[in-house]
Amino acid sequence: MKKILIVLMAALLMLTAVACKANEAPKEAVKNEEPQEAAKEETVANEPLAGGWTPAENFGELTEERLAVFRKGMETLLGVDYVPLAYLGSQVVAGTNHVFLVKGTLVVPARPVSYALAYLYEDLQGNVKLLNIADLPIVPQADGTLALPEEGLMGGWAYVEDPAFTDEEEAKLEAALQNQVGASYAIVACVAEQVVAGLNRCLLVQVTPVVPNARPHYALAYVYTDLQGNSSLTQVIDLDIGALCTYGA
Repeated sequence: MKKILIVLMAALLMLTAVACKANEAPKEAVKNEEPQEAAKEETVANEPLAGGWTPAENFGELTEERLAVFRKGMETLLGVDYVPLAYLGSQVVAGTNHVFLVKGTLVVPARPVSYALAYLYEDLQGNVKLLNIADLPIVPQADGTLALPEEGLMGGWAYVEDPAFTDEEEAKLEAALQNQVGASYAIVACVAEQVVAGLNRCLLVQVTPVVPNARPHYALAYVYTDLQGNSSLTQVIDLDIGALCTYGA
């Protein structure tokens, strides 16, 4: 009888041990899955959004290849002379969409310049067609949106004749931008000005948030320079470079 009890107790202990191990197995599996999930999220963060616009590296460098695309797409356009200032980005479709910042001048004397976004589609065979040319909205509105400048408005915003500035001016503008916390700003071009008691400038900038795996984007940064030459950032409005593209034009 004692032998039977001993055997039964041993069997019960073995069953209890097996049950405990079975209950512990899922916990161990969860621990092993956590790093894999984190790695997956990090990989996704580094990839461009599917079908989205990707800002250009090197702050829109105009390479010979990009200029060739621009010339092909603009060769039949008449009435306005457009000069490419920067390559802003691309979108992968069945081919590639491109967007350039351009300076436009009407082929009519005494007409003001304009700044615009030119959208070009390049197919898989290398053929290029113009999708749209949209004037760059640069006037900030109360609701945070942007509007086009009104021509001849006294004290209003106007596109600049020359987007360049001196090294000293650039240094002051960059200093005003870099005082911001949480992102770095790189100037692409100065596109508009407003004369006040001093000078307001509208700068097209590329913004990179200071966080891991951050994607850069474009924005319009508004910098005020007083009569003593001191510059300060007044506001920044994000710019969606794909919003003004007209597909199938």
